[in-house]
Order: sequence, then C-alpha cells, then structure tokens
Amino acid sequence: NGGLYRASKAALNSVLKDASLVLGAKAVCVAFHPGWVRTDMGGEGADLEVAHSVGGIRHTLAHLGAADNGGFFNFDGSPLSW
Repeated sequence: NGGLYRASKAALNSVLKDASLVLGAKAVCVAFHPGWVRTDMGGEGADLEVAHSVGGIRHTLAHLGAADNGGFFNFDGSPLSW
C-alpha cells in the first residue's frame, strides 16, 4: 500500500532529523533520495542504474561537512527541501 510506504518513510525521516539534532556534534546525519532506480521496486522503466545512484551518493557522502547535518539530498548531491 502506497500510504503505508509514505508513512514509514515520513517516520524514518523524522527519526533521522532527530538524530541530527542529538548527534550533531559527533556525526553528520543526512537523508538521501536515491532517485528512480532500476531495481525490483523501481522497475525496468526507472531512470537510473543502481551503480549511478550509489556512485552519486558515495560522492556526496565524501564531501559532506558539518553545515550539511540534518539535510536531505538527492543522489547527485543537490539539496532537497524537507
């Protein structure tokens, strides 16, 4: 059910945001949107290969700083609004 999936994602994002506030001095906590990825869930018509999405996320992770704590990012590093 799409509604249950959206609710679970909203809860996960809320926990991540809370963790960023609690752990901000010790860790940079961020959330990612991986894009529409060709997986069992994304399907054959999805825009991105897994390797492209993962590569973008890894690149973004390598360049995060303290100012990014609590942020929400697209797989390519572009910031997304909560």
